[in-house]
Amino acid sequence: MDFTNNNKNSKQVSVLLVEDNNSNRSVLMKSLFDFNYHVTQHISSTDKIINQIELCQPDVLIISTENLTEKTFENLAEINQILPLPIVVFSENDCPKVIKGAIKAGVSAFVVHEILPQRIHSIISVANERFKETQALKNELTRAKTQLESRKLIERAKGLIMQQKKMSENEAYNTLRKMAMNQGHSIAMVAKNIIDVCTVLSHAKA
Repeated sequence: MDFTNNNKNSKQVSVLLVEDNNSNRSVLMKSLFDFNYHVTQHISSTDKIINQIELCQPDVLIISTENLTEKTFENLAEINQILPLPIVVFSENDCPKVIKGAIKAGVSAFVVHEILPQRIHSIISVANERFKETQALKNELTRAKTQLESRKLIERAKGLIMQQKKMSENEAYNTLRKMAMNQGHSIAMVAKNIIDVCTVLSHAKA
């Protein structure tokens, strides 16, 4: 998603705005309008905010409130898990506990004190870049965990094949690879199937 908003032909960035004072004359509302953002909804509470995100499908979530509760952070953490998107929070509350809670919940930008209209666009842009970087790190971690689990499955399956077929390690691996090619599956999936079958058979014999 392009957050520059300089190209008239680029897609307008959509915003779900949560604000204590959700008047159309609010500073945030006017600033977003001036920078050509599309406010899909302008609401006053984070209650049922996940439903609002599912309904509106915004590109970014902006919250301006002094009522940052544990429930608010729980909602934001859930959003970060199931419907991740850049989250910007404006608040006068600079309590370390609140800031720590916001970071832990996955907030991309936490802005304290007065809202300066001229900074809105740059704050959203920075939040978007930080969000993309965080998501990239999460994806890399997921890939690393998946690769590790795959290696564990393959090693275990090789051991079973070596034990049952009296094969060497290389022969067992080649057997796995050939089975994967024949079945059109990954070696890790074939390895898991072998482990599952051996587990069932061992339980049946017990």
